[in-house]
Amino acid sequence: MKQTDRNGRHKKLLIVWALLAIVMASAITITSVSILTTQIRKDRDRTVTGAAKLAATEINADLIDGWLENGEDADYDATYNMLKDILENTPNLKYLYVYQIRPDGCHIVFDTDPDMEGTTVLGAIQPFDESFDQVDLLLEGKPIDTMESNDTYGWLLTRYEPVYDSNGVCVAYAGADISMDEITQYTINYVLGIVIIAVVFLAACVFIGLKMSIENHKADELDMLREQQKRDKQLLREIIESFAKAVDIKDSYTQGHSSRVAKYTAMLAKELGYDDDTVEKYYNIALMHDIGKIGIPDNVLNKPGKLTDEEYNIIKSHTVRGYEVLKGISLMPEIVVGAEAHHERPDGKGYPNGLKGDEIPRVAQIIAVADTFDAMYSDRPYRKRMNFDKAVSIIKEVSGTQLTSDVVDAFLRLAEKGELRAPDDDGGGTLDDISNIHKNQE
Repeated sequence: MKQTDRNGRHKKLLIVWALLAIVMASAITITSVSILTTQIRKDRDRTVTGAAKLAATEINADLIDGWLENGEDADYDATYNMLKDILENTPNLKYLYVYQIRPDGCHIVFDTDPDMEGTTVLGAIQPFDESFDQVDLLLEGKPIDTMESNDTYGWLLTRYEPVYDSNGVCVAYAGADISMDEITQYTINYVLGIVIIAVVFLAACVFIGLKMSIENHKADELDMLREQQKRDKQLLREIIESFAKAVDIKDSYTQGHSSRVAKYTAMLAKELGYDDDTVEKYYNIALMHDIGKIGIPDNVLNKPGKLTDEEYNIIKSHTVRGYEVLKGISLMPEIVVGAEAHHERPDGKGYPNGLKGDEIPRVAQIIAVADTFDAMYSDRPYRKRMNFDKAVSIIKEVSGTQLTSDVVDAFLRLAEKGELRAPDDDGGGTLDDISNIHKNQE
């Protein structure tokens, strides 16, 4: 994917996150405000209804006509004080009053309006509002639903509850008005709170979106890096295999040797518990272990029969030549150690540097076992491959001297499991002794 395509995708992702945050915040705000106002209305309706009903039940309706005809008395004052207590102890209740409804208007029995304190209101007539359409029901003494108004008295919910005398006749109505003006401020405050939360939510969404965009960008870069590494590894493998084939073509006596040694090396590394990456790396290093033979003259490399000491020394120089060929490869610097050190021995009698024990690089220790086994257990123009069991016994005998002990132990486990025996091996093979397997063409 092109860089511009990835950047465009990241920007789109961020925009989607921002839009999603705005939509969600708006939806939450609208829904919350609707729920809030609906709940406030229900609460205020219950409150004003409760206040009106309480007032209606606390009034002695049989005394109302007497109060309207004869004026106030002790019972009237006590009832008025009771209504004042209801008004003062009911949250947001603005007005509480008692009217007797007659065709000419509302005859005031009680009015607890603080503005009318000290003013005689008993018997005063309040004319019907022209917009009020419930007069007929009130004249009939029937209950009516809570009403809502917004006029000079403010935004109110009004409730009228019938006041019944001892005969069950409605002689008046207890009226209660509860203020709804605060709902606007409550809504404003609530919306401000929601807006603050929404802004925080939006910021969080943008932050998350940016983080995801960055993470996606990093993931894309990581994917590209992995793809590049995969291509590099594939290219390196192809180059290595090509060089290995070149070595096998040059050395007519050992064709296929490099590939077989690499295969045995990988099997041994896996048996020794190395991870897949290390196994693959050791396989590649083993493929190149004989690369130095490219510099060996053909008349020496492909000489039939036993080599002279001088010729053998020339053959031995393939380790140093291999080092010189591979030392400039920075992509896999370890590749040189397989070529240089696979003929080193734990007892220090190997070449080219006479390394001992753990001085020998680990991969070279493993290649040495694989190389030794293939040198014996493969057909050559001058001899047939050695009998499998004899080859295994020779490797076991040189454990700790020519070959590293724990690598030989891993080799023996593989041999016991039958993983090293060739598919066409029917138990045959030469039983001739090979006093020095490296001095016979290897």
